[in-house]
Order: sequence, then C-alpha cells, then structure tokens
Amino acid sequence: MKIHFEILIGDRYEAIDYLSDDKVHQSLLKMQKQDILKAEAGDEYWEDIPDELFELLKTGIKAKNYDFTMARGHLWLNIEIQIDNESNS
Repeated sequence: MKIHFEILIGDRYEAIDYLSDDKVHQSLLKMQKQDILKAEAGDEYWEDIPDELFELLKTGIKAKNYDFTMARGHLWLNIEIQIDNESNS
C-alpha cells in the first residue's frame, strides 16, 4: 500500500526548504509519532496514525524505501508499506 505522510522536519520555528538526503534520513530515523501531521492512503486518512503503522513506517525508513519532497519545514514522504490483511488458515 502506497502511503503519503506529511511530517515536520528540522526546527519547528525555522522553516527549512532543503536538507541533504542523508540529513533527511537521519531526521526520519529520529522522528517521533507527534512529528507526523497526517497520513493518507487511497481514501483513508489519519491525523493520529496507529502505533502499528508507525512501526511499519520506521522499518521502511531504516531500509531507505521512500521518496520525498520538502518545503517550508514540511516533508512529504511517499513510502510503500506492506500490510498483511490476510489471516493464516
């Protein structure tokens, strides 16, 4: 499932327009759940993402499985997250 996240990054009071890919990655690794402003997937929308989704997001970030754009201290992160909805039978 492709999910789009809007995340505050860097100093909350000084809007940043650019960080190197490495600095973005390091910031994402340190990100806390409250840094995420919203998440969207298809017609689903969260302002307070579930803990399980946050853990899947962190796993994708560690694997550098994302792309992003950035403006005014906000980072728009696009990431593909595997969510297993099937139960084992």
